[in-house]
Amino acid sequence: MARSTQLLKNSLFMQSTPHKIVLTALSFLSASLYAQTDSSSFVLDSITIQAYQGKNLLQTPAAVNYISSRQLARFSNSNILQALNATPGIRMEERSPGSYRLNIRGSSVRAPFGVRNVKIYYAGIPFTAPGGSSMLNMLGYYNIGSVEVIKGPGGSMYGAGTGGVLLIQPIPPAQQQVSAGLMAGSYGLFGANAAVSFKNNTIRYERLQSDGYRNHTAMERNNFSWNGSLSTSSKNMLRAHFIYSHLYYETPGALNANEFNANPRAARPATPAFPGAEQAKAGIDQQNVLLGLSNTVTISGKLKNTTGLYASFNTIRNPTVQNYERKKEPHFGGRTVFEQQLTKGRSLFEWNAGLEFQKGMFRYKTYKNVSGKPDSLRIQDELDIQQLTGFAQMNWNYKNWIVSAGASINQLTFDFNRLSTVPAIHEQKKFSGQFVPRFAVLYKLNKTIAAYINIAKGFSPPAADEIFADNNTYNLALAAEKGWNYEPGIRGTVFKDRFIFDLSYFTTGLSNSIVTRRDAGGGNYFVNAGKTSQQGFEVALQYKLVNKDGAYFNGSSARTTFSHYRFRYTTFEQSGNDYSGNDMPGVSPNNVNLLIDLQTKTGCYLNLTYSYTGKIQLNDANNAVAGAYHLLAAKAGYAWQLKKASLSFFAGADNITGSRYSLGNDINGFGGRYFNVAPGRTFYGGASINL
Repeated sequence: MARSTQLLKNSLFMQSTPHKIVLTALSFLSASLYAQTDSSSFVLDSITIQAYQGKNLLQTPAAVNYISSRQLARFSNSNILQALNATPGIRMEERSPGSYRLNIRGSSVRAPFGVRNVKIYYAGIPFTAPGGSSMLNMLGYYNIGSVEVIKGPGGSMYGAGTGGVLLIQPIPPAQQQVSAGLMAGSYGLFGANAAVSFKNNTIRYERLQSDGYRNHTAMERNNFSWNGSLSTSSKNMLRAHFIYSHLYYETPGALNANEFNANPRAARPATPAFPGAEQAKAGIDQQNVLLGLSNTVTISGKLKNTTGLYASFNTIRNPTVQNYERKKEPHFGGRTVFEQQLTKGRSLFEWNAGLEFQKGMFRYKTYKNVSGKPDSLRIQDELDIQQLTGFAQMNWNYKNWIVSAGASINQLTFDFNRLSTVPAIHEQKKFSGQFVPRFAVLYKLNKTIAAYINIAKGFSPPAADEIFADNNTYNLALAAEKGWNYEPGIRGTVFKDRFIFDLSYFTTGLSNSIVTRRDAGGGNYFVNAGKTSQQGFEVALQYKLVNKDGAYFNGSSARTTFSHYRFRYTTFEQSGNDYSGNDMPGVSPNNVNLLIDLQTKTGCYLNLTYSYTGKIQLNDANNAVAGAYHLLAAKAGYAWQLKKASLSFFAGADNITGSRYSLGNDINGFGGRYFNVAPGRTFYGGASINL
């Protein structure tokens, strides 16, 4: 194993030129593609997707990943982190249980915590708040049935953003079924879930808790959800979604290199200026409610409309080493899309157009923190946010060609009041009339291979949490990121659909990139970083090990995903320091996943995963680095089908080799506080029953 690992490093990661890296990745006999259906037969044109109102991946001229329920289930049933990270271009991090961070083709310099610059939709309903942040951690594992990932700017249809888009679909309701499951694992991991399905309705409860690997990292989440659908006529379908989530998790804080080397499992210690994380009882207690309604109606012929409305209410209590925050974030909105197909001769025209509106009324209070309890009031803010997006897109299909053109107009307004000062402060920030176009062309080389080029403008205004930082400062002068993304790609199948491939290259130039700074207490604030250049290769390959269903093995495959990035500052001067030419921190230049799935007709399965993450720069000066690391994971199980019931058992292990690494580094951490250690060797197991 050590020899093969060294050969892998020598052959792949010590090469300096991108074309050598891609050729080396292609040489792997094990192959992969994110787009795997839930049956044993998987081909690109069998996967129905929603992105850009497309039909399947072979007809979509954009970098889109599809992550099926089967892909989600090949890892631990506690979260979707590993499944997302096995997809090229996506990086999800967990600084401690329940504390997620996510980016698409980008660094973590803009996301010190949470999810920003990534627009998320749940069952077609806006999930991202109008302030630009998404509480992905409110969703349980069983709230998610599949995920589509649009990489790069998706603003021509999905609102402002330069990172990408997640389109999450819930598990479809069954006709009649009762299910329940339990799991347990290392470091106090325990999970339980139960669901009842009847007449296209599913009611589900899920609980997950963990003591955590580090000190002061306990987590507990309770999640209740309802998904239902009703066909009111042959031309009308109404869907409803409700989620209530209560999540509490402790936040241990980042360590500097000396503290990390001495005891990586320790929480942040006290300093002369600030208490330690345990003394401050640092943590987050959040409650979230989401109610969404969506209606699809065929108006006439092939003219269709889908309209979704939602309301969400979030409350957060967050003691930190600096202060104690209380937040109330109610918001509501909706999205309506008209679409139609028109056929003339051998040409097919498709158009869609719509509007998306969101309104938020956020209320914040910040107190002095005394041993985890609020004391004197320091800051009281009111923030009203309104966001409006109008969009349109046209697709022209002629013979082997698909031409797509679309654009959106975006408007965003912040109305801010600070009531805790005398006199009170009232200011506004507007981003009006921002035009975001996209143009793409796809050519089908034959029935199973298609090449495309996608050109899109990115526009991403600062999120509310970036303008109004968690160190009690605010910066209304913060400018929006802007730039263009150019991306050619090719995907397809060969050898009678046995080998599937997806390759893409992208180059993005941004101005006014938003990056994170941290003060002595660990508080975040944000600045614009001049210009950046972001380039990368992404490769996904899959090989079906058994061409036809054999006597024993069924639905087995070998896969690999690979990405190589070069993200750097082209011009960036800050506080007398010139970082021009430096690598952007938070980005691993090389990432590889090797995955093997074996499944038998008797119901046994084995999933093996190897992943490599290259070194990561930790600050803008490029004088601190998180080392590269290798991970090995395995999951095995057995499904037993009875007449009216099915039983399943599974067991797995993560980080089998016990690698020490930091997952979710605090970029530009003050005093070198960058490191949040990930769990060591862990084990888990569980069982479920369906009636």
